[in-house]
Amino acid sequence: MRGTLAIAGKELRIYFTTPLAYVMLSMFTFVGSWIFLWRVGEFTAQYHQAMNALRPDIVAQMNLTDWVVTPLVVWLGILLFFIVPFLTMRLVAEERSKDTFELLMTTPIRPIAIVMGKYLAALGLLLIALFLTLLYPLLLSIFGSGDEGAVEWPTVWSGYLGLSLMGAGLMAAGLFVSTLTRSQAVAALVTLVFALLMSIVTFKAPELSGTAREVFLYLSAGRHLENFASGRLSLASVSYFASYVVLGLFLTHRSLEGQRWAA
Repeated sequence: MRGTLAIAGKELRIYFTTPLAYVMLSMFTFVGSWIFLWRVGEFTAQYHQAMNALRPDIVAQMNLTDWVVTPLVVWLGILLFFIVPFLTMRLVAEERSKDTFELLMTTPIRPIAIVMGKYLAALGLLLIALFLTLLYPLLLSIFGSGDEGAVEWPTVWSGYLGLSLMGAGLMAAGLFVSTLTRSQAVAALVTLVFALLMSIVTFKAPELSGTAREVFLYLSAGRHLENFASGRLSLASVSYFASYVVLGLFLTHRSLEGQRWAA
């Protein structure tokens, strides 16, 4: 545990003593703010249109959770596909490029502690970014009025749980990729391609039928995130993202273990 905390502390210090953390947090909150304002604008326009058309049936079905919170979570998930690769690219690849990898591998700290320390540091930064965007549903809750302006907080927490799990899975995959190369650019690119593949199957699934369709739907990260974003918690969706975390960390540990003997 001490080794894990030492590595995590070191990685967090690196994040916050370089522009990386600040650029990532600024970009994430800026794009998140744009998405939030866009969805609020859409809701407001449609609400006024329904009111002017004297359609109380449509007005009764409109609420900020479905129109703003759920799409916000889905779009933040898409944003994670592009943010996570740049958080994980340097975790091990940078050690190689600076020729400190062999030194790290010969320290008394076990490989599993190195893996968990680097992983927890990156995941911690991601959770900070997600925490900052909780301001958006909080603002809706404060300034919304009436039934249509109420925010369903169970759905908010479900959506953010999904974002956290998806981010954790991508982090584990990105960390593993970072152990395979000394180039941070290559590590980021491969992780990005992997993330995009997780989403591409979402669009391919409707073209299929039978077992193939069910398999593609299960492999779709977007589909599982939509379940969380809509407040539908399911064991299948939790296990989907958890399997990426476990497999990614396992492969990372095996990779470092093998390279430790080589060092």
